[in-house]
Amino acid sequence: MNKEYRSLLIKLSRDNRRTIVKMQHYLETCYINEVVYEDMMCDLAGMALECQERGEKFENSIGTDYKSFCRSLAVNAKKQTFPERFFDVLKWIVYFDGIIIPLLYVLYAIFGFTRPILDGLTLTAPAGQLLMYFSVATCMVLGFFIAKRFTYHAQTLVIFTYMAAVILVFLLTDFLGEALLGDMTLSVSLIAWGIVIGALLIICYLSRRLIATNIAYKSKK
Repeated sequence: MNKEYRSLLIKLSRDNRRTIVKMQHYLETCYINEVVYEDMMCDLAGMALECQERGEKFENSIGTDYKSFCRSLAVNAKKQTFPERFFDVLKWIVYFDGIIIPLLYVLYAIFGFTRPILDGLTLTAPAGQLLMYFSVATCMVLGFFIAKRFTYHAQTLVIFTYMAAVILVFLLTDFLGEALLGDMTLSVSLIAWGIVIGALLIICYLSRRLIATNIAYKSKK
């Protein structure tokens, strides 16, 4: 979220800030275009601040059911396109998969596991184990985006399904990794890994932002 929005939040009372944050989280599930969404949240925070300065409650302006108010805003708002969603999901997959190698390197260095080998800044680990870690991390990210879409519907069922899917992927990939890859190992340089992951994150962010900005500006013409 941009600086203007954060500066407005600081000026709001705790109750108004809580209401705005609830609306923010709910509108996130509506997959509104990123640029349009940021402008919308700035407008809402500005409305809350105006009400606060007049000594009025922000809830009185939007009604007691903030979800209905948000839905009415989202109906006519420009939605995210497939490329926007794709690069958003890809960004988080790259991020979570990217921290696995450095995290394993630190864990192996601290606890001195016997199977992986550390040679300077190079990590050598079982391919089956790495497959399991990457599969679980990817499943967690994809599951999060799917679960977020249905968070306001059947929360208990969604969360249970999400956790069950992650556990199932863990068990399957742990078994298949050992069965298919056996004792195969992979060596990864932390420096090369960091450069590749950093470059991919920048590409994902810039691509999503450029697409969102282009679509948002087109909608205003």
